[in-house]
Amino acid sequence: MEKSLTFNDKETFYSELLELESRKEEYCVDTGIMEARSLPLRLLHHVGLSKDDVAHAQHKAVSGESAWMQEYVEPMVVKFNEMIGKYKPARDYEFTVQAEDFDTIKIHGRPKEIGTAV
Repeated sequence: MEKSLTFNDKETFYSELLELESRKEEYCVDTGIMEARSLPLRLLHHVGLSKDDVAHAQHKAVSGESAWMQEYVEPMVVKFNEMIGKYKPARDYEFTVQAEDFDTIKIHGRPKEIGTAV
C-alpha cells in the first residue's frame, strides 16, 4: 500500500523518505507546489529529476529562472551538498511525476523491480 506524505523542506521529511526506502515501501509525496521552478533542489536531487523533467510532465517550460541559474549555479549547489552529505539520492527506486494543470505536483516512488530472468 502506498503511503501518502505531505512535503516540507525539513530534515525530518527527508529522514522519513530514507526510512521508507530502506523498508522498500511505495510512497506518494504531495509537494503542495504548482510550478516546477519552485521545487527545492534537495527533493529533485533525491528523486533524480530536474525542473525541466517536471515542467515537461506539465507540458510547460521552466519560467522565471535564467538558464545560467539552471545550468551552472544549481548543479554546483547540488554537488556541494552531495559532497558534505546533505543531499542523498534514492537508491533502487523509480519515480513518476503527476503534474496536472492547476494542481500540485505529486511524486510517486516505488522500489525498482529486481532483475527478471530473460
